[in-house]
Amino acid sequence: MYQAARTVAASSSSRLHSPVAWSRKSVQEGYYDLEAGETERTPLLYVRDNGRYRAKSLHRANDPNRVHPVALGLMVALLVFLLIGVVIGVYLLLLTVQRPWPVSHPFFLVERPAWWQYPVALEAATLDRLAVTNVIVLHTNSEDCLDQERCVRYLQNTERSCWAARRDHIPYNFLIGGDGVTYEARGWKSQHGFVDLPGRNTTLVVGMIGNFTDRQPAEVQYAELKAFITESIRRLSLSPQYRLHGAVDATRPSRDGTIALYSQLERWPHWNGFVARDQP
Repeated sequence: MYQAARTVAASSSSRLHSPVAWSRKSVQEGYYDLEAGETERTPLLYVRDNGRYRAKSLHRANDPNRVHPVALGLMVALLVFLLIGVVIGVYLLLLTVQRPWPVSHPFFLVERPAWWQYPVALEAATLDRLAVTNVIVLHTNSEDCLDQERCVRYLQNTERSCWAARRDHIPYNFLIGGDGVTYEARGWKSQHGFVDLPGRNTTLVVGMIGNFTDRQPAEVQYAELKAFITESIRRLSLSPQYRLHGAVDATRPSRDGTIALYSQLERWPHWNGFVARDQP
């Protein structure tokens, strides 16, 4: 009896100190001893291995391909910083583009399809934009246009008369009206149509709508001309080292040189004198 009591005591002591107590019967039936294992945080599964039983954690192993949330956040932050750096770099690059003057007057453009919606499409030699280094300014020697309706009518009438006379389009690249708006004629991509003006492949010809022999254009026209030059540089359609010219009749250069239109242009940056043309 004493020996039996010692056996029972040893069995109870082993049961109290073991995290999971089990018996042969429990192994065979495949369940835990809940009385001993109820305080375990991580349940163990006992599996048979070469005739012996070993404990196996029910927690799954970490996936080696899984991206840690902290690492993912760092990568997103790095991409954001790189994007900000690119934006700042582009902005600083744009600041290096030379501007002839501070422009407070906004640039207004009416494109050719807005005022000419007829079947005859523009057909003109392509302008080499990389070589555009000159701007020639002249007046149209016509009536003023002080609103968009009259300016559009002037462009339409000039286009019709040029086409009827020589089967050609309006010769200017752009015209600026008294309403302070730039009107696209041949644009930045086509050569001007004046046969008596030089540099057809290196020049933009801008017409100031009106007769400015004895009087100057309105300030808004001068302001729009500045805005046009700045916009042309921004579009890489005009070299920052451009040259600004006026046009005079070759038979009377001294008289045309006193045209009121040029009294202000001669004081502008990049002014480079007059070019002669065969006809006024």
